[in-house]
Amino acid sequence: MLKSYAKYLLLSLLTGFMLAFSWPHTGNLEWLIFIGFLPLLYVEKKISDEGLRFTSLKVFGMAYVAFFVFNVTTTWWIRLASPGGMVLAEVFNSLFMATVFWLFHLTRKHINDKVGYASLVFYWIGFEYLHINWELSWIWLTLGNVFANRIYWIQWYEYTGSLGGSLWVLSFNVLLFYTLLRIRQAEGIKRLFILRLISLVCLIVLPLAVSFILFNTYREAIDPIEVVVVQPNIDPYKDKFQGMHEYDQIDRLIRLSEEKITENTELVFGPETAFPLGYWEHELDYIYGTEKVRELISRHPEIKYVVGLSTIKLYVKGEETSPTARYLNDGSGNMYDFYNTVMQVDSSPDLQIYRKSQLVLGVEKMPFTAKFKLLDKLSIKLGGASGSLGTEKEPLVFRSKSRDGREINVIPAICYESIFSEYLTEFVKKGGNILGVVTNDGWWGNTPGFAQHLAYSRLRAIELRRSVARSANTGISALINQKGEFLQKSAWWTEDALRGELNLNNDITFYAEHGDYIGRIAAFFAVLIVVWFMVRFLRRNSKLDQL
Repeated sequence: MLKSYAKYLLLSLLTGFMLAFSWPHTGNLEWLIFIGFLPLLYVEKKISDEGLRFTSLKVFGMAYVAFFVFNVTTTWWIRLASPGGMVLAEVFNSLFMATVFWLFHLTRKHINDKVGYASLVFYWIGFEYLHINWELSWIWLTLGNVFANRIYWIQWYEYTGSLGGSLWVLSFNVLLFYTLLRIRQAEGIKRLFILRLISLVCLIVLPLAVSFILFNTYREAIDPIEVVVVQPNIDPYKDKFQGMHEYDQIDRLIRLSEEKITENTELVFGPETAFPLGYWEHELDYIYGTEKVRELISRHPEIKYVVGLSTIKLYVKGEETSPTARYLNDGSGNMYDFYNTVMQVDSSPDLQIYRKSQLVLGVEKMPFTAKFKLLDKLSIKLGGASGSLGTEKEPLVFRSKSRDGREINVIPAICYESIFSEYLTEFVKKGGNILGVVTNDGWWGNTPGFAQHLAYSRLRAIELRRSVARSANTGISALINQKGEFLQKSAWWTEDALRGELNLNNDITFYAEHGDYIGRIAAFFAVLIVVWFMVRFLRRNSKLDQL
């Protein structure tokens, strides 16, 4: 018995490592994802067949081992900035994944194999959809993200989004395992099994073929603007928020910008918190950074400058506040909100600002603080603020005109927001025609973290068919076209600025129009299966009671 459980443990570990090593910049062996679930599915089947006590608990335990290894191996780097955030992300995310697998086990056990294995696909994608939209959101390991650097495989994401990739991965794993299971149980390979094998081949080949066709036939509309992205390379731990003076940081930003700006430049992007202090929003016109940017614009009046900073909104006593507002320590009764913000400065007198809405769990927000205020004190101080940050009420784009009268509508994505694909579709629907990602990424050091984050921007380019201008403080800055190809990118931990042309695009993709419809469909069927399972379970217990 102990030998069997040692075997099951090793197989569970194998699933964890196979999933992890398939991930971008952890192993880059993306093909492993198509067989990564097989060892754990085998473990579930063998434990179920034993029919011993605590079967469900054993399945859950093995699943937790597998998914904990997967989470830790791919996202261990979170601890460099936030040990608490790492605990929340990895312990709880593993718990959620194991719970999904356990639910699949119960469904297969109490209904049948066909429904059970199909349920794993619906449960998992339904979970990923829920994970995008609730307080404990941590979607770094959405299965469809695994192909971020294999853009030739997934051009069809413009129709499905990254959940289409999750559907691809899970369907193949389940169909392959079920086919192998049936072959082993039968005497010889019958016609049905041959058809299943053909289905497996088609399930791999057809999406790849469609992607290659789309990649080679997609043509960007020629609507170029010249863009500059700046990478000032200021250490976020030693210099940005305490060691280096605000003036020195902003002067470097302006110098690097000036070196690249030409008479054709339309947009300049500075990174997240490029202005390193916390600034009152009613005073933004008068801060040093705004003044220096306006001086730059006076020399180059056609440019629009998009830059990150932290802002503070004041609520006068009696004014309606948000759930994240806190009291000033001056006894006035006034309150304030702290935001991670990006603003656009141009030749007009008005500033356009957008406040980050998709916050990092355990760093910028604690879950359920609207109901449990004490939890807010557990969030990690990162970048000058502690406690949950405030959020923007709704998506907005930065609107301006090019020198020849074209509309330039920038989608501002701050750091972590760049992995929320459905959220970004709301900006597209409001007219956004170019995606600007401002980020720091130096928090994670020279680890897979910053490289994975960069790769995910390629997914957004494909899903939305929007060119991406990415300005990172100490990560990698890049210019990315609408097929997810790098046109230019900087080196890691290097002071730099890039200049190039990106095409605007006003067309709306199928995915941008309909969002995560695959997640909604999966969640609907997942609920139906759970109801079916519960009804059968209750009826069975009722019959046993009658006996």
